[in-house]
Amino acid sequence: MAARRFIDCLMILGLSLCSSVPLFAAPPELESLFPLSYQVGTTADIKLKGKNLNSVRLCQVAASGVSFKVIDDQSLQISVDKKTPAGIYDLRVLTDGGLSQPYPFQVTGWPVLTAKEESDQPDSALELSLPGGVDARFEHTGDIDWYAFDGTKDQRVTLRCRSKSMNGSAEPLLTLIAPDGDEIAFASDHRREPVVHVKLPNTGTYQIKVFNRDYSSDPSALYHLSVNSEPRLLAAFPALINSDQPARITIQGINLPGVSQNASQILQQKEITVDPQSLTAAHQHDNPLKNRFQLGVPELEGTVSLMTTDLPLVVDQEPENQSQKTAQLIKIPCDIAGQFLKPRDLDWYQFTAENGQELSIRAFGEQLDQQMDLELSLLDSSGKLLKSLTDKAAAKGTATPVSATSLDPEGTWKAPKSETYYLLVRDLYGSSLGGFDRQYRVRIENKQPDFQAYAYPAASDRYSGISLHQGGHTHVAIYVDRQHGFSEPVRIQAVDLPEGLSADEVIIPAHQSEARFAIFTNKNTPRNIVSLSLKAVATVQDREIVKQVQPQTDSRSNSFQQVATLAAGIAEPASFSMEIKPRQGKLALGEKVELDVQWKSTGSEISGNPVLKWHIDLVDAKGKQASLIKPVTSLDLKISENLLTAQLPPKMQPGQYSLWLSATLKVTPLQTDDKTQNKQKQVQIEAVSNIITLEIQPLSNKK
Repeated sequence: MAARRFIDCLMILGLSLCSSVPLFAAPPELESLFPLSYQVGTTADIKLKGKNLNSVRLCQVAASGVSFKVIDDQSLQISVDKKTPAGIYDLRVLTDGGLSQPYPFQVTGWPVLTAKEESDQPDSALELSLPGGVDARFEHTGDIDWYAFDGTKDQRVTLRCRSKSMNGSAEPLLTLIAPDGDEIAFASDHRREPVVHVKLPNTGTYQIKVFNRDYSSDPSALYHLSVNSEPRLLAAFPALINSDQPARITIQGINLPGVSQNASQILQQKEITVDPQSLTAAHQHDNPLKNRFQLGVPELEGTVSLMTTDLPLVVDQEPENQSQKTAQLIKIPCDIAGQFLKPRDLDWYQFTAENGQELSIRAFGEQLDQQMDLELSLLDSSGKLLKSLTDKAAAKGTATPVSATSLDPEGTWKAPKSETYYLLVRDLYGSSLGGFDRQYRVRIENKQPDFQAYAYPAASDRYSGISLHQGGHTHVAIYVDRQHGFSEPVRIQAVDLPEGLSADEVIIPAHQSEARFAIFTNKNTPRNIVSLSLKAVATVQDREIVKQVQPQTDSRSNSFQQVATLAAGIAEPASFSMEIKPRQGKLALGEKVELDVQWKSTGSEISGNPVLKWHIDLVDAKGKQASLIKPVTSLDLKISENLLTAQLPPKMQPGQYSLWLSATLKVTPLQTDDKTQNKQKQVQIEAVSNIITLEIQPLSNKK
């Protein structure tokens, strides 16, 4: 049902007015867009920056009431309906060369200005309305931006500065200066994105000074500053609720309806009931957790993130559990929603475990957008430390969606005997930090084999989107995160592919974590942006488990971010395509692999023989990587059908393996009748084949 709601709100709009472009353009890479924010009920222009932005044809955003018109290859016109929910959404563009990676932009309920470089002195501060906002960038090293707004005595105001959540590289800090020149508020650096709540002392003009943390600058040093005074929702606790029943939570905000005003307090709190069935999917483009949603409250501006859990929920009981003697009782399995209300806060929990019982423990703090470094300690009843879980280390080898380092600890633990044990949760930054919104989550369950599957663009265009060329094959990279000894094969399947697309099932063997999934596009498939859905199927402890493959996008810093959908763009026809078919259904160790290869070229001239590369993960009997022996590495262009052979190593593990070919070749597009076109230049391209599954059987036991 959620997928259907997403498809219903998917807006694919904006046709280009002209399309005279050279063939074989590379996929586009969006590096920035500006402005970052657009007010509901308005129309504005967007400036695009990036690589290969030639012949922009379509623009897509997963938001209702948002439409686009392509002005030229570097600019769009966006129209936002008054009923479009405020939030951060993903934007993609499609060119003749393919699809861009998603780039975030913001829809706001307040007017948005665009800063000018002249606003870099106090006497030239840019005037902001209240409520209001401004999109800006740090233009040069040491850049300082100044803004001003008119406020009244005792008015409650919130200042917020966003950059990281909108793909910016800036780490902005801000200072609020009163009409008399005194500095009355400074954003703490314990947040990734600074927020200041203040009650104005006098009526007059206030100034805001914004600067980058290290005074640096680069093309992505963009930020959005907002100034708001309306009743506003700021935080909620617990931010974790059960998925199957209504829950009572405490919200925090400014000018909350039904709450009496306290002259000494800026922030207020009240209890409300939340029905998880009424929550809407989160708009965050960098959501690292599943089952994360947005909570909005009538009469209040803003939303906050809530998560749902399928485990019994434990809510941190502050301040009773701040010592081992008063540790809060929990039962395994459970999901803990905790918070550090004050600096130096320590949270203790006690539980019983049986001799040899193995637990899986995972904590979240940094991944909840907190400047937080959690540490988990397991102790016995005497207070002896048994195990400490600290930062997650980076996985070795090529970057994967789960290889990045994290300050959030995770691990497993085995009880040495049957008794009561204690879990201590603390924040290593907590000696000076505390507050209602400093929340964490600890998930504890019995250790059992499990897995998660991720999908992202293949290596050749991983910094762009997934591009499907008419009449060709395109690959999607798949990564399986094998957890707690899970070592079963995983089947990857497409779910309800759009018309004109097809795909074969891919089996990721027990000894592998990475594979490719091939999608074939019909030569008549119309150019468009489509949504793909993949599922992973595996047997875990004699039960068949089906999981949705989670879509990711990759940046040049090798950091992965979760996105709302696995989108693909159908681009210009493939200049070269090939298909492979095995001659044998099953193979034995040491036999030859024989492949029938068919290839075709459309509207182009190929220079020289395409150089082939075989791609297959073979593992020998000792678990080490093996390779094919002396495979044929080129195609004969004189015929459109070729027989390729390769020798299997005699010592390898039997099983199922995925095999595919890539071809590197030089192509010269054929001349057209258009005399205005320049002479077509020779370009080098890489084409990939479909993916087949080889079944390798052990040698028969002969005397």
